[in-house]
Amino acid sequence: MTAPKPAVPKPATGSITGTVLFEGEPPSRDEIVRDSDPYCEKVKKTTEDVIVTKGKLKDVLVRIKNGTGGTFTAPTTPVLLDQKDCMYTPRVVGVMVGQKLAVRNSDGTFHNVRGTVGGKQLWNNAQPKKAADLSLDAGPKAGDVVDLVCDVHPWMHAYAVVQDHPFFAVTGENGAFTIAGLPQGSYVLEAWHPQLGKKELKVKIGKGKKAAVTARFSYKATE
Repeated sequence: MTAPKPAVPKPATGSITGTVLFEGEPPSRDEIVRDSDPYCEKVKKTTEDVIVTKGKLKDVLVRIKNGTGGTFTAPTTPVLLDQKDCMYTPRVVGVMVGQKLAVRNSDGTFHNVRGTVGGKQLWNNAQPKKAADLSLDAGPKAGDVVDLVCDVHPWMHAYAVVQDHPFFAVTGENGAFTIAGLPQGSYVLEAWHPQLGKKELKVKIGKGKKAAVTARFSYKATE
């Protein structure tokens, strides 16, 4: 008699959808002086430290707190970070432990890509125009934040935030985020912004209609 096949567990269907708000008058975004490189100077850019659009905050990484999401294998597809118009795009990305970070030079000028964690240098790579994408180790452990800068163009700054699971999202101009595929349970949800810091709140994923929950983070101008 053939033994019955073990039941395949159903995929988790829990999700968290929410928005990150900014209360009060947002900081001014000044024009960046970029005349040190004629190529960069062609396109006017403003500072990106805090980007607020109609009260919604961009560049916030929202995640389930590290160490609570389970055990997962890192994707083989790298996370792409582009250098375009002499700025990093996107400014904030999330990666998993063991996942590669691909850095591309879409500009017609020379860049230098230097990454550090807590002041310790991970890599320092030259990237001329039309060079192949760099394939870089994004960080040794969950919780690391890799600071990326260009030594040629000091206004260029990006961040790669490292997780031990795939349950994270980065807000765009609408401040929205969605984290899907969560099993039932209680979680700590964290929001992280490069300049404004970290916030957290507790959420509970249930069954049925309670498997889809909403969450909201709010940063204030006085913080």
